[in-house]
Amino acid sequence: MTNIKVDHIIETDVLVVGGGGAAARAALSAAQEGANVRIAVKAEWLKGGSTATAFSELLAIAAAIGHQEERDHPEIHYEDTLDAGRGFIDPELVWTLASEVPNRIQDLIDIGLNFDKQENGKLVQGMSDFATYPRTCRVNGVTARHILVALSKEIKKHDVPIDENIMVFKLITDNQQNISGALGIHRETKEITLYHTPSVILACGGAQHLYKYAVGTPDMTGNGYAMAYELGIPLINMEFIQIGPAAIKPSMTLLSGPVWKTKPILTNSKGENILEKHVPEGVEVDEVYNEKVFPFTISTAAYYLDTSIQKELELNPTPNGGVWGIMPPGSEEIVDKKIPKTNGVLKSKGIDVFNDPFEVALVAQCMNGGALIETPDGATNVTGLFIAGETAGGLRGPDRPGGNSLAEGQVFGHRTGTAAAKHAQHTENSENMMEKSTSAIEQLRDWVKDSKGERDLDKAILLLKENMYRNSLIIRNEERLNAALANIQELERAFRNGEFYIDHDSIFKAIDFKHMLTVAKSIVLSAQARTESRSCHYREDYPEKDDANWIKSIYVTEENGEMEVHTRQWPPHRKSEVKL
Repeated sequence: MTNIKVDHIIETDVLVVGGGGAAARAALSAAQEGANVRIAVKAEWLKGGSTATAFSELLAIAAAIGHQEERDHPEIHYEDTLDAGRGFIDPELVWTLASEVPNRIQDLIDIGLNFDKQENGKLVQGMSDFATYPRTCRVNGVTARHILVALSKEIKKHDVPIDENIMVFKLITDNQQNISGALGIHRETKEITLYHTPSVILACGGAQHLYKYAVGTPDMTGNGYAMAYELGIPLINMEFIQIGPAAIKPSMTLLSGPVWKTKPILTNSKGENILEKHVPEGVEVDEVYNEKVFPFTISTAAYYLDTSIQKELELNPTPNGGVWGIMPPGSEEIVDKKIPKTNGVLKSKGIDVFNDPFEVALVAQCMNGGALIETPDGATNVTGLFIAGETAGGLRGPDRPGGNSLAEGQVFGHRTGTAAAKHAQHTENSENMMEKSTSAIEQLRDWVKDSKGERDLDKAILLLKENMYRNSLIIRNEERLNAALANIQELERAFRNGEFYIDHDSIFKAIDFKHMLTVAKSIVLSAQARTESRSCHYREDYPEKDDANWIKSIYVTEENGEMEVHTRQWPPHRKSEVKL
């Protein structure tokens, strides 16, 4: 008989799930509203997720504050962002982002964040993709980490408890489908905590680690998406994933746009120059380098760089499944000028980029899709459930302008924290929470009881990641996607039939794996449905953009136990712009 049970019950007004920039901002704002707040984070605080570990030469937060260019203002930021995703994203959410991020920048300054400044005291602002004017603000090259640390210091002042190594895995609702609690499991002890709360904020990042190679930390497996999906919340735009090149050994280092201006030489295991091999006549290799930014897109000649890498991963891979990269002779000056941070990181890992070939592969960096939020407060169609950051869907479509990711976390972290606190103040905790949580615990017990086989969960997780990397990376077609779906369905069937060995010690891993299967399926089904190529979504069998049929979002929902695919059309402008 298994000893899976509720080991702890904790009451709180607001439970924040996650440990990145959006979660930290949400927790702080909820606490500032006077709520009793608790944070549950899957990793150790300040050590997991994207915000804590993000790195690139261009990493910054976008805000139209006009310090670098006085003509920039929120309306232009709004238009730039909407132009990158019009027809795929909610204009009201975009306006909220653009109009409020200047205030959130000021909040960060007020709590002591020291942004890079010009001689006149104004903030340094840089250009990013899809921007009309320079608007990205940065802090000493590691902007995301500095934001998180600054927020963490403020959270500590409010005595907000932080439960580390807790994976929240099930949201509990009452008979009216209002949030009444959540269940979390400890990574090491496997003890289960029942959080009794009327307000939950999911800000637990994306699902990059459904892929063999990804940035961030391995705990980013899409738990927030899966939990929202289980409650009937649509997962939208899931086919749009930011994927691009990175140095993969001895550690993962993203190779952003400036890296490619140094024109590193890429070769396969046979020593062949992969760009000379795959770039067709009529396209200059220099054009490929000059156009290359992160992530992959079909929109420019840079398309050939990423697709050449994937082709060689399958034809002539290096030992760890990549291609070789090395800086060209005589490039020392441009490397020092263009990519001092990247060069410094690689050097700290023992790589001399001029003399030591380093392995380069494609890595997943950011999910543009997510669990659909219905209002600028991050509310969903489940009362008491709020979503922010990368977990939220509706703000990112085929493209995401540079600097918007950190901006989203601050704007919607603040809004969800404030809204969740106010909701808790006017909501009584449900009385039937224990009854609903018991059924979730019974399901875990059944997994252990019905475990008849010896299949290994670790091997299954690796198989899933390799399947997604092989069949749903940047080169997609019906054959690949069918193979991806067949693999997912086989793993689902095996899980359902008790073919995996699951005991008390592996229940954490089993829950995570189940969530990964749900999210992987949403990506593959969405990619199958979109029979066109657009930005980061490339269908080899449908290579053209099809504006006549596909300027709309794809979303999936659970209906009668099955994942169903639907489409949604968005208005081209926010409501206030529509002339009556």
